[in-house]
Parts: sequence; structure tokens; C-alpha cells
Amino acid sequence: MIPTADLKITGDRRNELLKRRELSFTLGYTGSTPSRSEVMGKVCAILNLDEKKVVLDSVKTRFGERTMKGTARVYDDEAMLAKTERPYLMARGKPKPKEGAEPEVAAPAPKEAAKEAPKAAPKEPAKESAKAVPKEPAKEAPKAAPKEPAKESVKVVPKEPAMEA
Repeated sequence: MIPTADLKITGDRRNELLKRRELSFTLGYTGSTPSRSEVMGKVCAILNLDEKKVVLDSVKTRFGERTMKGTARVYDDEAMLAKTERPYLMARGKPKPKEGAEPEVAAPAPKEAAKEAPKAAPKEPAKESAKAVPKEPAKEAPKAAPKEPAKESVKVVPKEPAMEA
């Protein structure tokens, strides 16, 4: 968590069309700059919000100041959040899955599964056909004709200008 953080809500606007609240805030902190997940946790804790319904849009700091300004959007329901928000904004600030761990998505969409299946099947016969047919030796590139010997260059010496007495 952020040590001794001071959160002030500078703007709170209701957007009925998109069924959300649009918040502007200023966060004062000590120590190092807090991460997006720490800022999200602080905003949700102070306002008693569910983190699944909040998207942290922007967080801006200024050099030499121990404050940050930001905007967040709080949706009424998760369905509207998924419909409205851009995926990269929802994924920002969340820890990335490790390579050894399986992704959170249980099953791929039917279209994705159909695309993956044909790709896997043709690869195996291609390997077998490569083993059956011997490779032809690589053709050598034709050698370039030898260059003509360099012609002797003639050195031109300019005449000295006559000096006037």
C-alpha cells in the first residue's frame, strides 16, 4: 500500500449514457512513486468501490512534486465496462501471467479453435515429405568475369602562371 497517501477527489461527474462516474483526483504520497495497482487500491479503498468496476485512465506526475493527478471511471456494472472500455486500459497495471502458468482464459473461442486445428495438421506431413525427398545440392552462383587491368592514369600538371615584374 502507499505509505501516508493523501487522496482528494477534485471532480466527480455522472455520465448516464455510459452508466458510469468519471472521477478526477489528486494523490499526495511520500517515498517512491506508487504503481498503478497501488493507486487503484487506494482509490477503491477510500471510495469503498469494487476494483472490478473501476478503470484507472490516466495518472500523471510532475518532476520534483510528490503529488499525482489522475482520472478514473467507475461503472455501474461489469457488462457495461466490458462493452465500453478498451482492453489495453483494463489490462494496464495488472500483473502479467508467468510463462509456466496457464492463462486465466479456460477455453478459446470456437473461431480461434477452428483456426488453430488446421494449422497443426499440415505441419506434420510437411516434415515427413521433407525426409522422403533428398535435398538438391545448392547451385553455385556464376562467377563474375575478371576485371580488366586498370589503365595507367596520366597526371596533368598545370602550367605555372607567369609572374609579372
